[in-house]
Amino acid sequence: MLGIGSFGTVYLAEHLKLKIYRAIKCIPKNLAYRSFLSLTSGFPQEAELLKNLRHPGIPLIYDIDDDDRYIYMIEEFIQGESLESYALHQENLSQELIVKIGIQLCDVLDYLHHLSPYPILYQDLKPEHIIVCGNQIKLIDFGIASFFTGSGKTHQMFGTGGFTAPEALCGQPVTPSADIYGAGRILEFLADATDSRCPIQLLHVIQRATAADPADRFQTAGDMKRALTDIQHQPCSDSSHLIKNIAVIGCRSGAGATHLAISLVCALGKQGLSALYLPMDRTDTLDAIARAKAHMVQQDGIYSCGLFRGMPCYGDGVMLSPPSGDCLIKDYGAQPAALRELETADKILFVLSGASWDIRDAASYAKQFTLLPQTVFICNYGNHAAAKKFARFLGQRVYCFPHDTDPYRVSDEKTRLFSAMLSLPKKGGNKHFWF
Repeated sequence: MLGIGSFGTVYLAEHLKLKIYRAIKCIPKNLAYRSFLSLTSGFPQEAELLKNLRHPGIPLIYDIDDDDRYIYMIEEFIQGESLESYALHQENLSQELIVKIGIQLCDVLDYLHHLSPYPILYQDLKPEHIIVCGNQIKLIDFGIASFFTGSGKTHQMFGTGGFTAPEALCGQPVTPSADIYGAGRILEFLADATDSRCPIQLLHVIQRATAADPADRFQTAGDMKRALTDIQHQPCSDSSHLIKNIAVIGCRSGAGATHLAISLVCALGKQGLSALYLPMDRTDTLDAIARAKAHMVQQDGIYSCGLFRGMPCYGDGVMLSPPSGDCLIKDYGAQPAALRELETADKILFVLSGASWDIRDAASYAKQFTLLPQTVFICNYGNHAAAKKFARFLGQRVYCFPHDTDPYRVSDEKTRLFSAMLSLPKKGGNKHFWF
């Protein structure tokens, strides 16, 4: 036995005369009503359509038969590794590989969605159903696929949480757009599995493909494929280059935005990267820091002490610019910065208070920042329970910043945390603090 699929058991068989292997999927007839092989109407016609599928990304179906208890599908035996396992065992997935997999997946969906007389909706995209065979992916297990007539009929309402389109989960009629949503979630899964910084162009493709409203997604799998092809044809940029513009915002005063911003400047400095702290809320934050640090020195407008470097907000009357090449850590404090102003930031670090009494308000404020794909959410004070609550509400991973009394001290824990958030080279391990 090879395994258990969505609605049946898969066996490995050998053709005795040809001496070649085949995969045989056995679907109990009492489950067939939930699959594309609905016995209520047109089973021979549907079986014939499936047998005629010809695409390099789909295993060949040689025959479909049945007896009193089962429906049998005799398929091409595919030797490879599931995308789930493949991503787990790779040290790093490159942007080029992620885009290539996305293009191949869209090509398969585009083929299925344009079949005649009726397109096929796959409806169950997930990493386990995609097999990596050398340079080609194969889409397997058509257990809950259905034929789309365009009549607005509700087809199947099955799938896998996290990869299934919202309209399918709500029992609404599904269209090819539901498969586009699943493809976007596959790309998101791959982007999360890599240590490299995900390029903004790829993030935009993922964001559009996974829009909650089907009207906001790519209209066809071909459109999504073209968007990915455009990325593929762009000059390859070094995804390991240092992010130059980081905005830090707190959900409220006292949430810890300034503390985290200072910690980040020092952590980057310890790795030999030149970073500069800028207080964007136009307060006397840096003056207060200078008074608190006895060994703080000021030269050419820049305050420094140990690994920390910062420049006050001198105002419009002073013509003083940050040194060229510095990574700018912009501390907005609790100031409600406009989203448009932050769109140019490479990363936005949104600091959430872990206090139980303001979780609801903090989450509501943070929700608007989910519109900006470069936003990273961090729960302060080492509050893991609050981080999990925020993650569920926002639908995104939330990092947990450790309880810390000295922002100028660079611990291994903070170094690993910032490395995970910003895709910097890791030292001393690669643990990710997220939920």
